[in-house]
Amino acid sequence: MPATVIATIASAKVAQQLIDELLEAGFKDQDVEILDGDADALVAEIVERGFGQDDARGYAEAVSRGKTVVATRAAPEKAEKAAAIMERYETAEGESSHEQGETVQEIEEELAVGKRKVASGGVRVTTSVSERPVEKTVTLREEEVEVERRPADRKLKPEEAEAAFQDKTVDMLGTSEKVSVRKEARVVGEVALGKRVEEHEETVKDTVRRSEVEVEKIKPSSAKKR
Repeated sequence: MPATVIATIASAKVAQQLIDELLEAGFKDQDVEILDGDADALVAEIVERGFGQDDARGYAEAVSRGKTVVATRAAPEKAEKAAAIMERYETAEGESSHEQGETVQEIEEELAVGKRKVASGGVRVTTSVSERPVEKTVTLREEEVEVERRPADRKLKPEEAEAAFQDKTVDMLGTSEKVSVRKEARVVGEVALGKRVEEHEETVKDTVRRSEVEVEKIKPSSAKKR
């Protein structure tokens, strides 16, 4: 009657390596499998294969912790060989001998404090135009032509008489001043904008995380068979 050999393997990757070696050793593909599922179904299946309730619950708990359970059906004369192969993969030494190596990193956060510019307030200067009434007095000059007739009695010289009896027109114009207004723009004040730089120290407090790796030695355990 065939016997079932069960081994608890640390990872799925190593479990596949175990299966590959069992197949190379001559065990049939349908006789080598990974047992998984919920706890109750897993316990029932392992009990059905001939194991006790306590052993079955132990394997189910191992699966819940992330372990991989590999089962092999073997004829009685080949059960010892299957158990020997599977036992090597259950130990830490067996895992490292069939893998090139696996690194578990310890991670630690560091607090990096930098600086960035943000707007902290400033000054906006806006110019606006307003009007105000002004008043200024100016003196204007105005001329008016006046005509005055005056009696005279003076004897003219011959050359004066000759000129006096010629036609003559005399124009005299009066002038007046009008108000002329023009506006001049003058700078009467300035607003200068600048920056004053001040420095201050600020302490940043935060928390950083660190992962630590704990190494636990695993004692070799014999594969159980029924």
